[in-house]
Amino acid sequence: MKDTSNQLDFDFSRPIDFQRNIDLEIINNCANDLVESRENHIFIKHLRLLLLELYFCWLESESQFLAVSMSKRGYFSKSRYNPNNISSYMIRTIDFLKKKKLIEFYSGFFDAKTKKSRLSRIKCSQLLENHFKKIKPIEQKRFNHKNREYLLIYKDRNLNEYADSYETEEIRVILRKYNQLISQTLFDVPNIEQKFLVRADKKKIALSQFFSCTYSQDIENPKKGLIGGCWWNKLDLKLFLEIEKKVTINDKSTSYFNIFDYFGNYLSKIFDSDIPMQTRSFSKVLNHDQLCYLIIKSFQSRNYQSFISSVYKERKKLMLHDFARKEINDAIENLIIKNQKLYRFLFKSKQVGWDEFISKLFLELIGVLSPLNIPTYLVRSRIYFPTAMESIVLAEIEKILSKNLDNSISKLKSEKASIYNTENRNIFGKLVKSDLKSSYRYMNNKRYFGIEDKS
Repeated sequence: MKDTSNQLDFDFSRPIDFQRNIDLEIINNCANDLVESRENHIFIKHLRLLLLELYFCWLESESQFLAVSMSKRGYFSKSRYNPNNISSYMIRTIDFLKKKKLIEFYSGFFDAKTKKSRLSRIKCSQLLENHFKKIKPIEQKRFNHKNREYLLIYKDRNLNEYADSYETEEIRVILRKYNQLISQTLFDVPNIEQKFLVRADKKKIALSQFFSCTYSQDIENPKKGLIGGCWWNKLDLKLFLEIEKKVTINDKSTSYFNIFDYFGNYLSKIFDSDIPMQTRSFSKVLNHDQLCYLIIKSFQSRNYQSFISSVYKERKKLMLHDFARKEINDAIENLIIKNQKLYRFLFKSKQVGWDEFISKLFLELIGVLSPLNIPTYLVRSRIYFPTAMESIVLAEIEKILSKNLDNSISKLKSEKASIYNTENRNIFGKLVKSDLKSSYRYMNNKRYFGIEDKS
């Protein structure tokens, strides 16, 4: 039975991905059933992409919408980020599906509250859903166009048609190999039943199989890029702390390295001053992640009052909603304000670049580990990896951290995320069993990735 409370959540949407592989055979029968042979190839191309995206969107969650532009200005057919050369002809295709009652269509509008224009939203109708239900489960992993761009370079917040260079090609090769690896790897949370997670701001995040990792740069500052594009890159602190110990790679024992353990080293480097920090917080209010997050926020703030006001506004996101204001104030006062090494750097409206720093580290790491077929994942300030590969992964992180912090880093430690117990089954083998109860959704994902059930 569908959860009707989710049916009209227009914020639970994503834009059309113009970089899909429209030659996927899974959509053939559906497309052939809907059009006549006399339709031109341009129409067929646009229809295939739209149907494919509606299908993926439906698989991700039946309550998710696609955000579509009904203006010609929303399409750039000659862009390097549009390898299928999809044009404003898409508007005609949307109208076609709307006329055939194959989609639910909700017009865009100007949101007076946010002062922003909202794109139109579409999702498959029951009629189109019946077509989708006839499609056999996807076995192919080539859901991206072979010329997909994973390196996104912006200028004035718009995608830029940049010229290729040795540096850009090096990054693109790394990302291409990495995406090939993770498209064949299950990274998931076994006990989550729903197809989405909900952040503190109520925004839903689809636990999609059809993701692509990207690296975004500004053309004016190419040395500061950000890893993104996947569902785990969209988690807020609250969501992350809830699932931190539950994620798994390929349904096997998984570990993580916490880059926040070296946050003090990073601050010491960028401020050229010794800023020691405990690797763990012993406060009953703030854990180590919350403390580091608030320190970054305090650097960015203009003054103490604006800082503390923003903390109260984000209490749920920061997992502080169960504490009184006095408890929060006292924790901040004791751990941040009274830290003499930190205080002279606070409230300077300064961006410290922590997210860019860990993204750079991770890009270097996957450049080494992806060719070895070792899947790793950057989730906020954690790097997740298969426990069986711990010695290799930590050795490479040690080299990269030492180089980027201009300091010799050694004796790195990891922590277990998902825990798997090995129990005796008989004299011929052992039973490997997770401590987490697997959901129906997760079991389906295991089958999609061809992972044998050991339970």
